[in-house]
Amino acid sequence: MSGYGWIIEIGGQIMNVRSWLNEHGMGEHAEAFAENGVDAALLPELSNDDLKDLGIHRLADRKRLLKAIEGLAGAAAQFEPEISAAAPSDGERRQLTIFFADLSGYTELTDALDAEELHDLVGLVFDCIDRIVEDHGGTVHRHVGDEVMALFGAPVAHTDDPMRAVRAAFETHRAMTALGAEQGRSLAVHIGIASGSVIVAGQGAENPEEVSDYAVTGAAANLAARLNSLAKPGETIISDNVHRAVETEIDCSPLGETTVKGFEKPVLPWRTIALRLDGAARSQTPLIGRRAETAQFNGALQSCRDTDMGQAILVRGEAGMGKTRLVGEFEAKAENLGFACHKGLIFDFGVGEGHDAIRTLVYSLLGVSPDSAIPAREIGAAAALDSGLCATDQRVFLNDLLNLPQPAALQSIYDAMNNAIRHQGKHAVLTGLIQGLSQRQPRLLVIEDVHWADGEALADLAQITIAVQESPVLLVMTSRIEGDPLDQTWRSGAGGAPLLTIDIGPLRQEESRQFAGAFASAIDVYAQNCIERAGGNPLFLEQLLRSAEESRDGEVPATIQSLVLTRIDRLAGADKQALQAASVIGQQFALDTLRAILDEPEYSCAELVKHHLARPVGDGYLFAHALIQEGVYASLLKDRRCRLHGRTADWFAGRDPILHAEHLDRADDPGAAAAYQNAANMQVEIYHFEQAMRLIERGLQLAAEGPNKFALVSMKGQMLHDLGSIDLSIEAYEEALKIAEDDIGRCRAVPGLGWPPVCVYPTGTMRPWKILPRPKPPLATMAWSARALRFTTFVETCIFPWAASKSAL
Repeated sequence: MSGYGWIIEIGGQIMNVRSWLNEHGMGEHAEAFAENGVDAALLPELSNDDLKDLGIHRLADRKRLLKAIEGLAGAAAQFEPEISAAAPSDGERRQLTIFFADLSGYTELTDALDAEELHDLVGLVFDCIDRIVEDHGGTVHRHVGDEVMALFGAPVAHTDDPMRAVRAAFETHRAMTALGAEQGRSLAVHIGIASGSVIVAGQGAENPEEVSDYAVTGAAANLAARLNSLAKPGETIISDNVHRAVETEIDCSPLGETTVKGFEKPVLPWRTIALRLDGAARSQTPLIGRRAETAQFNGALQSCRDTDMGQAILVRGEAGMGKTRLVGEFEAKAENLGFACHKGLIFDFGVGEGHDAIRTLVYSLLGVSPDSAIPAREIGAAAALDSGLCATDQRVFLNDLLNLPQPAALQSIYDAMNNAIRHQGKHAVLTGLIQGLSQRQPRLLVIEDVHWADGEALADLAQITIAVQESPVLLVMTSRIEGDPLDQTWRSGAGGAPLLTIDIGPLRQEESRQFAGAFASAIDVYAQNCIERAGGNPLFLEQLLRSAEESRDGEVPATIQSLVLTRIDRLAGADKQALQAASVIGQQFALDTLRAILDEPEYSCAELVKHHLARPVGDGYLFAHALIQEGVYASLLKDRRCRLHGRTADWFAGRDPILHAEHLDRADDPGAAAAYQNAANMQVEIYHFEQAMRLIERGLQLAAEGPNKFALVSMKGQMLHDLGSIDLSIEAYEEALKIAEDDIGRCRAVPGLGWPPVCVYPTGTMRPWKILPRPKPPLATMAWSARALRFTTFVETCIFPWAASKSAL
């Protein structure tokens, strides 16, 4: 593509990509941009991970390009309409994992080194830690002295932020050992990690999305710093909630209850020991339901055994639907039938050398650990060559797949090849290994999370899909529906090979009850509420049941909150703000209502539908899952919630009295009580007395002393009478009599007590009427009647006018 040089007009300027790269000293990467089809229109969307995929490995180069891209995006943004609902600097509530790393022995280093040497050494340490944090999907928040503070979960959340932080900690310790060896001195850091709900807000910077400009407020930040001070050189101490998130993948030892400065109650920290490289099984609940899906897989297994011909299977579903759990069941069934199982996982963040899914698969096929030393990998390569699984002239490609150094003779050959030949050679080695080994024993190959796959991995999967057709091999892949890359283009690249797609949906109601039964011996009201909120999503249900304290208070568990944020953080700013505004309207919302709140008459929900966050229902939209709405709503700070509820109340004024009152209520508007009274009156007119009573009760909870409260209490008395609760009605009217502010109000309360007209008398011509103390029996026990109930009207329309014209009765 030597003619590469796509152009685009941004801010009135014509921009050439090659020239733009040259302008920033990055012209050497122009061919990589061209080869991957990155034109000027895509430049503002490139991320750190995208740059790494383009082959830009130096951290400094990526940072320079990202700053340039940020300026490019800013220039384009000047010509885009703004959504006025809120600005990012308003802040939001997020689940964050906070990482503190401190250089051990800093004081000793200040004595041993002069200021310039110390500055250079600390710079090397910071560069090393920064790179590791970024490679694991975190962002560096600040450097203070010899300390690094990093955030996992902002500005973009991931479903496994605690695990990312802990993996980054292990990698940091290894890197410090290597850096110390290079510098000829012992280097170590001590690390503290904590997770929790925090408030993240911009500080008025020009770019509020810049993490270094965030203010992070919450106990988790303080706890991470305290845990950091507890750690010894080379140690990582994590909080209890981080441990709960990673305990199936990390070996840890408890430190016991520990008093920490700034925390009223003792905390329970854990010391990390090692990553579980054997892929230790997660805590599994029994597989519930999925009989049809399991039957499809069993049929594919049996066909593979009977015909020695395989196929590719795609297990697809939304996050949390149980894809991994279902595939785990597939693996167990395959092993029982004599299949050898090999597994690879595609990550959406930086992966250590040799740990990508395809190379992991090659290691597994050859019986070599990805973390094994070079001699062990060389033994695996030699065995493949000796057994004929790999031809001698393919050694150069096998070395690449096993991350082995190329001998000088092979290195020159490999350097002379273009990328297409290298990829073809590696594909031939990979498919040859699969087909050759399957003749000895049938194979099950599992590749999870292909929605994160890059172009190279997708090409590898296409070649495997072609190869398994003629061998006793099943390839099982998992993907989310959103972002599924195995589209028609990919299938064409797979030579039209058949792909069995198994879409998994929510659990049925009875299946959800069985699932909940694994956590409780009986399904109580609380568990039933969890079932309803989860909507058949196994992950949501499990987390709601496990997070008992949070869930009983109606809060969204941290794990679900993180999962929701993971999805909405990938929206463009306008769509994210629209989703937040929609969460204020409710689980179901109308487009015209949303447009009014956003003050964007042309806004479209197309992107929300595309990302499976909302779906069309009739003339409006419905959140794809109730917990998505709850999670988005929970991320809003109180002030912004109130403002959005206020706008929504304004929209419903004159349209829907009940929604008008409810949104004023959530906006903490002092007019909410009066609005509830108005809404209740409207319900009375259509004889919806139960609904009117609910509205009255809520209005009373909000009403201060005064006319609003008197009117609501009087209305409550009337409603209770109409509903047949006479004793409670009399109690309500007694309360109304006590809080009445004038004689007119007291006259209105009297009939509800069943008092006869003799209880009121004039004090003289044109003087106010007075209410006597409640008479003793038999007058006080006079039966309730419709005539007594109508007495107020009689007094106001007959007695008052008559008394005004006469000197006495």
